[in-house]
Amino acid sequence: MRIIFFLMFLILNGCKSSPTIYKGYVYHENKPLVNVSVIKEYAIDSKDSTLTDSSGYFELQKEPNFLVSLIFIKENFRSETIPSVWTQHGEKVKYTFLNKVFDTVRLNKSTVKQ
Repeated sequence: MRIIFFLMFLILNGCKSSPTIYKGYVYHENKPLVNVSVIKEYAIDSKDSTLTDSSGYFELQKEPNFLVSLIFIKENFRSETIPSVWTQHGEKVKYTFLNKVFDTVRLNKSTVKQ
C-alpha cells in the first residue's frame, strides 16, 4: 500500500514542471502596446525587466524559488502592478503570467496632464 501511495505521489507531483518564464500580452483598447516596460517587483538589474514587442508580447525569466509581482510602465499610461500568484476568498490559488494560456494586461491612459 505504501508503494502505491508513493508512486501516486511521484506521478502527481514529479511530472509537473514549474514555469520558468513570465509571459503575456499588454493591450490598450484591443490594440497591442509596444515598448511597455515590464519589471519584476524588487528588480535588481537589467535581467529583471523587458519591453513588449510589436504584438504587445513579453517574456521575462522567473527565479526558480519564488514568485514576484510584475510592474507595467508606459509613458502617458497608468502603471499597473499585477501579482503573479493570488487567491480569491482564500480558495484555490491562481497564477498570472505563468499559465499555458497567455494572460493579458490592459493599460489605461493616464488622466494626469504633464
